[in-house]
Amino acid sequence: MTTRRDLLRGFSLGAGSFLLTPLLQQARLQANGFLGTLPKRFVFVVKSSGVSPEGVTPPEIQGEEPANLDLMDYALHPSMAPLEPFKDQVSIVRGLSGKMCRGGHSSWFGAMGVYMTGGEHNRGAILRATADSELARLSPAPFSHVGLAVRGPALSKAYGGVLYPGITAVGANKELPFQGSPDLAFEQLFGSAASASGQGAARFRTQKNLLDFMVDDIKRVNREIPSPEKGKLDAYLQAFEELQVRHSRLTGMKGQIREHAPEYEDKFTSTVEEVRQEAHFDLTAAALIAGLTNCVTLRLDSLATLYSGLGLAKPNHAIGHNESQRTQEECRDIIRLHHSKLIANLARKLSEVPEGDGNMLDNTMIVYFSDAANKHHADCIEWPYVVVGGCSGRLKLPGRYVRYPQYGEPGCRTIGNWWTTLLNAFGNPVDHYGNEDLVLKQNGQSILGPLNELMAS
Repeated sequence: MTTRRDLLRGFSLGAGSFLLTPLLQQARLQANGFLGTLPKRFVFVVKSSGVSPEGVTPPEIQGEEPANLDLMDYALHPSMAPLEPFKDQVSIVRGLSGKMCRGGHSSWFGAMGVYMTGGEHNRGAILRATADSELARLSPAPFSHVGLAVRGPALSKAYGGVLYPGITAVGANKELPFQGSPDLAFEQLFGSAASASGQGAARFRTQKNLLDFMVDDIKRVNREIPSPEKGKLDAYLQAFEELQVRHSRLTGMKGQIREHAPEYEDKFTSTVEEVRQEAHFDLTAAALIAGLTNCVTLRLDSLATLYSGLGLAKPNHAIGHNESQRTQEECRDIIRLHHSKLIANLARKLSEVPEGDGNMLDNTMIVYFSDAANKHHADCIEWPYVVVGGCSGRLKLPGRYVRYPQYGEPGCRTIGNWWTTLLNAFGNPVDHYGNEDLVLKQNGQSILGPLNELMAS
């Protein structure tokens, strides 16, 4: 009798081999019972201008006392309402400090490298690989680490093409390049499938034809693959089709604008930032589902980002200086609501893909935070994190609100402990990642190692 293992063995793929092979390899592992080898996935969503601790805290939770609470007992902050359907896999971590990092508009590589570097306009020296890159190495894939950005560094207006936002490094003095153009990122991630044919390059220039180009392989795999794996393949194809639809829509809009309303061109480009954010999230979902990568770092915005599509008249920098007609808190809530919708949509796509005994979201950790810690001119006293996903069962986080003691109080912890925890949980048992807070150390609080209370047994 033919088994799932037999059916999943030795597909002879053609042009679609690069895109379909990672997905089929994962299916083979599951069919052979190797659930422990399922990929551990990470998405780091980094915003500018700080994440307000109060803005991510459920309104019913008052005070600054240490806490470890069940989020199911509380309604999320209104600006995070889109995440309510995933609340059992949402976690909020507050109270961690980062005083060993630079404050101000950006902590640069320190946010994920845990050290002080740079100035307002100077990224400074890169001492080590940042934690997101270290985690990427623990779950390898054809693209080990994908960086997507809408703009460059915090105070830069750099836009499109290859960007260097100053947040991620693959090693000392080696910055990870980010792709700022969804179209170019699309080509870089998915273009290898088309190159398997002599006509691939020409056909890929019209990206909407890529599914047609792969259709023979896809039909055969759909026909022959066992039913337990069909769900993942269907979800992957759906994500891929969404990318095609978005590309076609944007191309059509540009042509219509040029032909009928050229004066609208400036207004169109002023709103493209929200569109690019959505496109980057679509790319992230498709790449993760396809198995092309297990780690994506998304630089959502910069201080120059203008969210005109959300009705805001001032960019992030002006909002941080209270120069908007709305209050800073109102603007931040509007932006956070938009970001929450993007993250919730990514979570939904992953949750709909069966994997092992659950779904892809169970084996994913989406981390939302800022390179500027707690506010526009960050003092790094507190560095809030919002996490979505099951974290591969490696952490006691999903569905929790965790508040550590305030800076300097007994039991306080730092972002060095946070990143040490993630590295230990996912396979790199370092004693401590990053620089120690010397002020705390001088005051008799030498804080090293992981947050053991967050580690799954």
